[in-house]
Amino acid sequence: MFRFYCEVARTAFRRQAIYRWANLAGLATNIFFSAIFSYIIIGLFHVRPSVAGFTLVDTLRYTWLVQALLMIIIPFGWTDLMLTIRTGEVVTDLSKPCNFYWYWFSREVGRNGYYILFRALPIYLAGMLFFKLGAPAIGPNWLGFGLSVLLGTMLGIAYRFLYNIVAFWIVEARSMITLAQTSALFFTGSYIPIPFLPPWARSIVEWLPFNGLMNLPSQILLGKISGGTFWLEVARQVGWVMVLTCGCLLLTRMATRRVVSQGG
Repeated sequence: MFRFYCEVARTAFRRQAIYRWANLAGLATNIFFSAIFSYIIIGLFHVRPSVAGFTLVDTLRYTWLVQALLMIIIPFGWTDLMLTIRTGEVVTDLSKPCNFYWYWFSREVGRNGYYILFRALPIYLAGMLFFKLGAPAIGPNWLGFGLSVLLGTMLGIAYRFLYNIVAFWIVEARSMITLAQTSALFFTGSYIPIPFLPPWARSIVEWLPFNGLMNLPSQILLGKISGGTFWLEVARQVGWVMVLTCGCLLLTRMATRRVVSQGG
């Protein structure tokens, strides 16, 4: 069965590689908005040299890291599962001799592999070129970053699976998907770096699952989270991965009871 899921992931990687022009357009869009955010940040730091312990270089690196992780963790406009439910194609997936959730999980792992190579790395390299960011120092931070990104990826897949599967109960699920994606983009630091929020708001966000998507990996790589705090944050990430994954499996079981297949 593991080999089957690996083949699903490999096929998803190859499928994503077909859409070269769409991927190039998406890459250009990410770089464009990253540059806009960067100039706004530069304007902010003309007023004060440090914000919440972040220097200008720290904040620019944070911004480009979040944008680089965006399509890996929370791909905007991802409605693949919802569309199969609306058209009835989901019956085919449910008929496969595998777990429905882990099938979709494998598909997203394969696509994420493509985005790591052809979206995340080029985006951050563009930031290094245009704004002379440099790379964060190589060391333990990179190991922590890798672990946190892995958990964040699992968390992101489970989260978008959850807001797509509501299409089993809601006829027009696109509004729910838009709300879920917009909320995630705000609470992950895509619009405003989470460390810049007021202390009371930051303390709330840190306990939400969104914190483990992009904010936490970025801060770990920048060296803002280490020691005992690092393990606490990773433990929260693991906890949310388990909660959301169990939620996906439970809702899948509930949803499949509603499916009625007609015809031959």
